[in-house]
Amino acid sequence: MNGPFLLAQAAVNVDPNAIGVSVTSLIGSLGAAGAAVAVTYYFLGFLRTEGEKQDRIFTEFRDYHAESQKKFQDQLDRLTDRQEQAQRTFQEQAARITEAQNILLRDAVMAMKSVERTLDASTETIRGVEKTIAALQQAVAAIDMLVRRGGPDSRQGTNPRPL
Repeated sequence: MNGPFLLAQAAVNVDPNAIGVSVTSLIGSLGAAGAAVAVTYYFLGFLRTEGEKQDRIFTEFRDYHAESQKKFQDQLDRLTDRQEQAQRTFQEQAARITEAQNILLRDAVMAMKSVERTLDASTETIRGVEKTIAALQQAVAAIDMLVRRGGPDSRQGTNPRPL
């Protein structure tokens, strides 16, 4: 067997995290080629371990990012639902307010027409009262004229009073 193969076999049995004096003495006894193979083997082991750590970190980051993205999407969906619900509620309230205003306006128009009719009737009544007052004034004036023409003497001749 050749030196690099023996070195590789020895390195398989050695824990890469427990590099110490025995590995150093092993490298020194194998020579330059063996040392290069041993260093390369340990370096490849180190790279593999670091690659696994990086893969694990990347996987954790990807999982965390995916979970964070999912949470964000859920929040966005809830906010969208709330906004749509608020919009529907607002539109319903606006429709109810508009309907109430229309009813109030219709009732106000009807009340105004009723007041207008009452005012017209009151005006006619006042005109009738004014005509009656005018007629009464004419009647009082006529009675007053008759009383003035007849005087106190004319009354005695027509209707004598008993003594």
